[in-house]
Amino acid sequence: MIHQLFKQAQDRYGVRGTELAKLAGISPNHLSDFRGGKKWVSEDVLCKLLWAMEELAPGSRSYFCQLLASESLTLKTQSVGERITELINVADEEDMEAAMIAIGKKWKREVQKKHRNNKIQSYREDYAEQLAI
Repeated sequence: MIHQLFKQAQDRYGVRGTELAKLAGISPNHLSDFRGGKKWVSEDVLCKLLWAMEELAPGSRSYFCQLLASESLTLKTQSVGERITELINVADEEDMEAAMIAIGKKWKREVQKKHRNNKIQSYREDYAEQLAI
């Protein structure tokens, strides 16, 4: 996950959280929650964090990007279920609610699709029987 890779880059380059948070314009608690996987950060905040980390430790942003690129290759070998499980583990209450709504909608579409396909198959069978008569 991105927060783990970020933490790894920050730790490798010895970037202190308080300095990083201040330079990026976020609270140290927000940074700590992100690093710990408790909360997500927006794309904008992640960019600010990477910029600030690079200011404090040149090369750290490039290292993070290398980690991210190799991680994306690993993700391709994971099943969808494994990736969803990882996301659930770092999701907050609001994220889980959104996910449950999305799952419910997807489930409903799949059930409706199956029902339609069963009806079509039934019509085909009825039509085939009528032609055979």
